[in-house]
Amino acid sequence: MAASSANTASEAARRYAGALFELAKDKGALEAVAGDLTTFAGLASDSEDLTRLLNSPAFTIEDKTKALVAIAEKAKLSKLTTGFIGTMAENGRSADLLGAAAHFDALYAKERGVKRAIARTATDMTADQRKKLEGVLTKAVGSDVELETQVDPALVGGIQLRIGSTLIDASIAAKLDRMNTAMKGA
Repeated sequence: MAASSANTASEAARRYAGALFELAKDKGALEAVAGDLTTFAGLASDSEDLTRLLNSPAFTIEDKTKALVAIAEKAKLSKLTTGFIGTMAENGRSADLLGAAAHFDALYAKERGVKRAIARTATDMTADQRKKLEGVLTKAVGSDVELETQVDPALVGGIQLRIGSTLIDASIAAKLDRMNTAMKGA
């Protein structure tokens, strides 16, 4: 799950995620709930219908609650996660579910002392390139790093790396933009 989504979570999503995090921590279920929420977010990203259900005011709260609980049960999510999804839907907060999932993910990473990094490249990284980059990042930030990779052909080449709020842009597209700007000023 992308860390950047956690930064855009609404205040309500953050509160719900915080409450779920504390409850899951008390029950020793942090890992299970984190996995469940990642699964749910994946289902939403793969399904326009689920995304529409979460965000559309055309569905009643009751219909959303029944449908979301049924989806969670069919996906074999834990009772704690299924209850959380149902509670958010019952309270009219289904549109905040993905934000809450992303914020929970950020809280879980912080709890484990893990930094999140996103590497965007023009083509897929090889396993060896990924492993080397993770090693360099682990040394640079002084803690374990979970690396998410994304492909963006518009970068032409090079890499964009985001760790927290820090962006390092060593892409060819950015270099070309800088050269273009410099030439306009000359």
